[in-house]
Formats: sequence, C-alpha cells, structure tokens
Amino acid sequence: MTQNAYLFLNGDYADLEPLAEQARGESLVIGVDGGTQYLLSIGLQPHIIIGDMDSLPQTKLRQFEAQGATIIRHPPEKDETDFELALSYATQHGCDSILVFGAIGGQVDQMLANIFLPIQYMDKASICLIHGTEELFFISDNASIKGKTGDILSLIPIAGTVSGVKTTGLRYPLNGEDLLFGKTRGVSNEMLANEARVSIVSGILLCIHTPPMNVNGQERSHSE
Repeated sequence: MTQNAYLFLNGDYADLEPLAEQARGESLVIGVDGGTQYLLSIGLQPHIIIGDMDSLPQTKLRQFEAQGATIIRHPPEKDETDFELALSYATQHGCDSILVFGAIGGQVDQMLANIFLPIQYMDKASICLIHGTEELFFISDNASIKGKTGDILSLIPIAGTVSGVKTTGLRYPLNGEDLLFGKTRGVSNEMLANEARVSIVSGILLCIHTPPMNVNGQERSHSE
C-alpha cells in the first residue's frame, strides 16, 4: 500500500498550489523548518516539524506543538540540510510517494541542492517537486506523464549521457537516441495528447512538466 507524504520547505510558493489541499487526507504532513509557516496560510496542521528551527518563529512552533505536532529539532551545525533530514525521515517511516512544496526559489545554491537531492532517494520513494502547477521529478527507467495537449515537457540529462531515450506523445519524438549532459536537445518539447511516455536504457533524466499558465487541475505525472 502506498504511503504518501507532503513536505513543505521554506522556498517560494506559487499563488496557486492546487495539490497542497490534498494533504488534508491520510498523508503524512511534514513542515520543514520555516516552510511550516505556509501551512498556517492554508489552515493545515503538520504531523511533524523537522529542522534546526532557525527560520520558524518560536511562537508559531509552540502553537503547532500545542496542536499536536511532533517536533524533531536538529543542531544548526550538521552535515544535512533540513530538506534532507525530512526526506530521510519520510522514507525511513515507510513513505514511498512524496510531494515536495517550496523547494523552488530562494538562494540558488539551496534551490539546486533541493532539485538534485531526490536522486539519492530514488530507490526508496517516488519524489516530485511541486511549484504551482509545475512539477519536477527524475526518470531512471520509464515513466508515464499525464497532463494536457500543449503542456511543455523538458527532459534534461543529469550526471552524464542518458542513452536509448524513447518517447511517445511528444511533438518531437526520440527513437532510442542519446541525450548528452550539458546539451539542450530535450528542452521544451510539447505534449500532443493527455499522456506522454518516456523510457531510457541507462542514465537519469530530470523531467520538468509545465502546463500552460491558463491550465489548472491537470492530472499528475508519475513514474512507473
């Protein structure tokens, strides 16, 4: 049985975060230090708050704790970011489907670290970074991406050449070709239907799915 987790980081949030409302179900809700403040704006109670608590006011921390949140405090001098601590906690507690909010924006170094960190947990969980209606996730074998005709789909090779890339449902198909690290061939393709499929022989792709600005409420993407 799939166990879902929702992580809220201290980055930028879009005006519309449609998936955040789904965290009101049976999912594990984790506030990652200062990102916990976003939960106040949507009236959502976290189950866990984790981090060194350097960006969450103590008054708000005590408020969440009084409402039943478990506080997991780490020292400021540590080898992991608060996001890594939260991902580790979620995967160690059986969460195999994780949506992450607030990972985009802020300092460039933190944002890049946030984007690439899920690679270390690919064998433990399906992890997707959400920013409004945009989503980022990694593909290491095959994936089915659900959206709408006209959605933009970018396939970016990470840490070396990605070989044997095949796609269906895209305006510019790939037929067992290689995508080279540092090249831009896979950027800004276009979905021709409500589903696109991607498979690779070896390597890792960063997939960025971007619906047009006037499209809301599309189905989510997922790796198989």
